Order: sequence, then structure tokens, then C-alpha cells
Amino acid sequence: MKRKFISVLLAAVMTAGTTVFAQTLTAVDNGSALVFEREGDTIAVLSCYDDDGVLCYSNKYKSEDGEFALEIPEQYEDMRKRVYFVDTNEFIDIEAEDDDTADEPAATETPEATETPSATDEPDATEEPATTSSKYPSIYEKALDAIYAPALVTDVETSVDSNDEEIYAVTVFYQGEEMKVGIETDLEISTAPDAYSFAVGEDAGALEPGDVVSMTANLAGTRINRLDLLFRPTSENLATDSADYGTDFEELFTSGGKVASQWSYIKFGEKASSDRYQYAFGIIAMKSGSTLTLINKEASEDETIEVDFQSDTMVYSCDVSGKEYDFEIVDTNSIETTLSESEFKKNGSIELTDDYSYNYAFVRIVDGTATDIILYNNYNE
Repeated sequence: MKRKFISVLLAAVMTAGTTVFAQTLTAVDNGSALVFEREGDTIAVLSCYDDDGVLCYSNKYKSEDGEFALEIPEQYEDMRKRVYFVDTNEFIDIEAEDDDTADEPAATETPEATETPSATDEPDATEEPATTSSKYPSIYEKALDAIYAPALVTDVETSVDSNDEEIYAVTVFYQGEEMKVGIETDLEISTAPDAYSFAVGEDAGALEPGDVVSMTANLAGTRINRLDLLFRPTSENLATDSADYGTDFEELFTSGGKVASQWSYIKFGEKASSDRYQYAFGIIAMKSGSTLTLINKEASEDETIEVDFQSDTMVYSCDVSGKEYDFEIVDTNSIETTLSESEFKKNGSIELTDDYSYNYAFVRIVDGTATDIILYNNYNE
């Protein structure tokens, strides 16, 4: 039975194109580029969006002596423009004014805002980045770290939006909160792990409780325009079942060696790459201080992944022991290993048998630290 559904679409958190700031920067159009001065920033990423909020063009620019010159292909000149400043982690809309009006009062006020001493020191100018960071949990250093955080699906139902159009109402844990997201029925899943490749091309109705997804919204934050299945838990206990999903369990969360065709994963017994974004999955063998030790079926200290976390790391738990999964938003204190941690410490290995209950972790790592951990607890109970 359908019910009226008001979509909660994370308007300023699910895509770099959403409104993070309410400020606009004015640039001078000199005929070949949009030019403006910007102190404290050396790299800017320009994005151009069409009327539907679809990203059509993006490019990176470097400043010279504090001045940016954004050369934009002609076909994108009239589109909405937004700049992400890498150094200060700010998103700002860009408005252009013709060079021949640069001397008018409105044009001279913009340089004053950045060039006069008071603009640099006034509370609004210096405190804005802090305002931005407060929009996201503290574990996320940059806005993009938060935007592309994984979401744990806890429920999927059919509903209608405010226009009486059928949609899927997907309940998720995302950035430490529970929320409902409306997803249009014609949106297809873009990527899925090898073990679930059949999900590619399916709609959000194919999602199941326990799935981990990545969702990207349009510019206005009014709809999801990309959906990736990152992980799906198995019904069998990986530690003792004969099913083979790869040495690193990689078939459960990668395809073609990547997560969602774009992010790296960490292999057991190998050093992690220098990529900013990485994923890992394994059996939780030990928890020591702020480090998790994950193992695969080898269950050896030579085949481990060490994951560092912080007290503010996002942690969600999925209890698989019942007929229906039970979900909670928890914290790092709830991370447990239920096999014999003492034996693993003593011998450097452990025999994985049905005598133990098993907890697994699917982890997203940003710049060497776990920002998001999804626990799959109590296999074998």
C-alpha cells in the first residue's frame, strides 16, 4: 500500500554540487576567462551544471600570484558555475560581470571584500570554514569525504513523492544519522561487486536490508542521480563456509579491482596504497587501542589488514543472527571480536571453526583513517 512520502534528500551533503555556502563570488569576464583574486587558495575545481543540475564540465585551475583565470569552453559559459577551493575546503557559486563594468561601484565592492584588511580579519570571513565543517561529523576532514560516505540500507519500500510519482523510499544510516531517501524508479544501479553483478541495471527496488550503497544527488539536492551497490552481506558464514569470494573477499565489494569503479581496496598482507579513499573487508580478529586487525580465511598474522580508527569514526552494526537483520548506529566501543583473540595473539594464527561466533567489518578508509565502519555481527549464533 502506497503512502504520501516526503523525500529527505540531504540537500547539502550528498554531492559536491549541492549548496554548502550561501555566498557568491563575482569574477570579471575579460572575454577569454573569468578572472578573480583569492587569497589563501592555490587550487580551484570549477564545475558547470545545466538547468537540471547535471554536471557537464569540470576542470582544475591553479592561481598565479593570488589570481585565478578560469578558461571555460564556450558551450558551458552560460551554465551555473560553482568552484571548490581545495585549500580552504569551500564551495562558492561564481557570477560573471563584463570587463567594461569593472569600474562601476558594484564591481569595485567585490575586490574590497577580499583585499581590505578588515575582510581578512572579520569574523564572517575567518569563521566560514568552521561553519561548513559543522555541517558534517568531525571525522570527515573535507566536504567530499562526507559527501561520498557509504550508506547502510536498513529498509526499502514503495511510496510516492509530492507529485504522486512512484518512488522507492530507502531508509539508510548515513553520516551517523538515520534518514529516508527518495529514489526514482527509473534510476538504475550503476555498479555492483562481482558476486552481485546481476544487480547492475536494476532499480533501487533490488536493494536489500544490509546492503551498503553510494548515492549521489543532483545540484539542487532534489533527486538521486547515481546509485552504486558497494557491498552485500552473505547468508553463509565466510569463515567456515566453502564458498570462495577471493583471497581478500574482494568479489563481495569490488569489480575489476575497484570499488564502484573508482576506489581502491586493501589486500591482506600487503601495504595499503597512498590513495586517499580505500576500502577493506574482513573478519575482526583483534581490537587493540584504536586499531582493528582484520583477517581472511588464512587467519594468520602474516595475512592481516591493520585499520586505524578514531573515537568519532562512524560505526553502524547489522546483527545477522536473526531471521531479519537488526540495525543500530553505535560507536567504536561497540566493535568486538568474538573469536579467541587471546589465542590469535599468542600463536599468531587461529583455526576458524564453528566453535566461534564471527564479526566482520566493511571499512571505508580516508587518508589512512577509518571514517566509516559497518559491522556484520554474530554469524554462527
